[in-house]
Amino acid sequence: MVAIAAACALLLAAAPPAPPKADYPPADDLAQPAAWKAMWGTAPAEAVTLDGRRALRLPCNFKGTKHDRASWDRELKLDLTACQGLQFDLFCADASPVSHFSLYLHSGNGWYATGFSPEVAGQWCRVKIDKTDTRMEGTPAGWGAVDTLRVSAWRGKDVDTEFYIANLGLLGADAPIAIIRGESAAKTRPDEAQSVAVFTKAVADTLDRLGLAYAVVSDLDVSPERLKGKKIAILPHNPGLPDALADQLIEFLKGGGKLVAFYGLHEKLREAVGIPGGQHIQQKYRGHFAEIRAVGDGLTGMPKAAKQMSWNISHAEAVEGKSRVVANWFNDKGERAPGAGDGSGEAAIVASDNAILMTHVLLSDDLANKDRLVLAMLGHFEPKLWQQAMALAWGRLGRFGPYRDLKDAWAKLRREAEGNEEAQHALHNADAALSRVSQTIAELPSTAEGQHPSTCLAVISAAEYAREKLLLVHCIVQKPLKGEHRAFWCHSAFGPAGMEWDEAIKILAENGFTAILPNMLWGGVAYYESSVLPVAPEVKEKGDQIAKCVAACRKHGVECHVWKVNYNMAWNAPKEFLARMKAEGRTQVTFGGKPEDRWLCPSHPDNQRLEIDAMVEVATKYDVDGIHFDYIRYPGPEGCFCPGCRERFEEVLGAKVANWPADTRKDDAIRAKWLDFRREQITRVVSATADQVRKAKPKVKISAAVFANWAIDRDGVGQDWRLWCERGWLDFVCPMDYTPHIASFENLVKQQLEWAGKVPCYPGIGLGVWPPGDNIVKIIDFIGVTRKLGTKGFTIFEYTAPVARDIVPLCGKGITRKE
Repeated sequence: MVAIAAACALLLAAAPPAPPKADYPPADDLAQPAAWKAMWGTAPAEAVTLDGRRALRLPCNFKGTKHDRASWDRELKLDLTACQGLQFDLFCADASPVSHFSLYLHSGNGWYATGFSPEVAGQWCRVKIDKTDTRMEGTPAGWGAVDTLRVSAWRGKDVDTEFYIANLGLLGADAPIAIIRGESAAKTRPDEAQSVAVFTKAVADTLDRLGLAYAVVSDLDVSPERLKGKKIAILPHNPGLPDALADQLIEFLKGGGKLVAFYGLHEKLREAVGIPGGQHIQQKYRGHFAEIRAVGDGLTGMPKAAKQMSWNISHAEAVEGKSRVVANWFNDKGERAPGAGDGSGEAAIVASDNAILMTHVLLSDDLANKDRLVLAMLGHFEPKLWQQAMALAWGRLGRFGPYRDLKDAWAKLRREAEGNEEAQHALHNADAALSRVSQTIAELPSTAEGQHPSTCLAVISAAEYAREKLLLVHCIVQKPLKGEHRAFWCHSAFGPAGMEWDEAIKILAENGFTAILPNMLWGGVAYYESSVLPVAPEVKEKGDQIAKCVAACRKHGVECHVWKVNYNMAWNAPKEFLARMKAEGRTQVTFGGKPEDRWLCPSHPDNQRLEIDAMVEVATKYDVDGIHFDYIRYPGPEGCFCPGCRERFEEVLGAKVANWPADTRKDDAIRAKWLDFRREQITRVVSATADQVRKAKPKVKISAAVFANWAIDRDGVGQDWRLWCERGWLDFVCPMDYTPHIASFENLVKQQLEWAGKVPCYPGIGLGVWPPGDNIVKIIDFIGVTRKLGTKGFTIFEYTAPVARDIVPLCGKGITRKE
């Protein structure tokens, strides 16, 4: 350890190499230290010149300080309305003292916020900030009103470090496609704000996988100038589209622009594009809308069918001479999905001369066909996009995981496949597939004009098939680790959609996974025959889900650790239960006085007993291997400040709080006592549950899903999980390290192993929150980090039907192979 520390010190002492030369125009000169305001005790920024190129040095003074992050603000004017996002170069010799990095853009009365990470220590890395990856805090005024840039490095441990940034520029400023993000929904339709973000991101992720450049424009920022030069505007999910925006899009169409829309269309736009309809149609049963099938040839390059389990749609029709139905909905029995009107079925996609409408949002099931479907929709209006997608498919053929390119991948996979018969066979198939790609490319017309979408499609299909075969070889040559704890969280009490627990557990067992953590109870509802919590009505119809899951686990040799969401009563808790909790003063109130009626107050003694009794009930009633805490915390710093909290805190304090709740933040002595009080409320439930379960069922293990950064989160959410490990109340801990950045993941896990001490730490891998794509490669890489650091296990979020079908069997080929 001394040698490692010394090496890190030498790296920090040495000046970094010059940043790379940017191949894009700068958006701002970052290297102006006077323009950067250091926040909350952070050391000031410093301008440096590295071999003639300017950069900004940002020192993280964590040693001997108390601020939870090193943070700097830069006032500037940025117009990001007509681009995809931002990009800059980043260098950090040692990021291990940083739990994670954040970037914030202030606009109006709020912020756009996201994370970033240096992917390789000691090298300059290009960071790309996509606007669709940001979350909104407060009410931003749009991407054209950005007036402050904030960069933050969050404390991971009390060790100084530094990082450098250079070459801030716009990303995707000249893209031909504009995704219009419905940010007005945050004000007009706050219940839809989250779904707007999710489905906008789904479209953006699709374009990323296809290699198509795009800009993201807030519906608050759209103007004729910002749509100038754009060929296609995409409406990914835009509930409550403003009338003024509909008028601007009509002018865009009149000027030759094209529109691709998902789910709904403003009435003015329906008339302008010749696609009437709009009635909301809800599924009559799961699987009512299960597949999109082309009508005839559909659109050029469109797949014959694409799976999509939609729960409702928006009715759409074609107008003779103006539009046509290019795809219909089919149910899970292979029949035309019945809908409104004459019962002849529902259109899935309708196309006119200037617009294409898909009648639901874009989902990520059946990814390959869905990507092809979107490419066909866009390529119908802009055929050059087929050539761009073809170039990407060929260029990324061997570029994944540890491989730089196809030549590198082939050489390394050949070596790793030696002596492995299955890998050799897969490699032979990959070789044949690569030959097919080469032949297809050789047959391409020599000019771009001659490359029809159908010929581009042939190359794309051949390249994707060959890449799939190479990925298979990569999976097969991975080696399992004996005695490893390999677990999945499953958020559905009924298991992956469309599967019984027996099938779902069998798949895990066959592919070397050792444990399942099924979410069977919340703060206000249970999916088993409970005498403590309200029982979900589905239990009467579908049976006791803990009993079913445990039976499957016993049959297939998989551990069952039942997962409880604590304090949060769930979206489907009975109304009468919610009303009773509120009437009894048992629900939370925020710092600002807003009721949080679905969150139980952690300091209320009856709520503590409810949480303990429910956990103990599961442990003693069923033959489970363990019980698993989740949400064993406050929602955030804003909770809870209910009258009961004040009364109970004042009793502990031994004095009245004159200015409640402000003094819990303004008075340092009261604040320290308040934070102790919050932690004690959560800890009391953990310790009491551990005591009672171990007396009644000593072999039942107790575990918890916890926030990643104990040093910060013990104050922020009252979750003192390091103490729980020290006191032996947990048998293992699962920090939720849901970053897509492998360097950040490694830094987090290193620190968490220290905090967990002698208690096993099985880090949470965030598969379920990563963008869809080559996630089997990322899973392998992240598991590799856990092995490098000696965790002896990991926990993956989350177990769904696509994961069971597509990811788990590939893990079972090598990295988790059952031996």
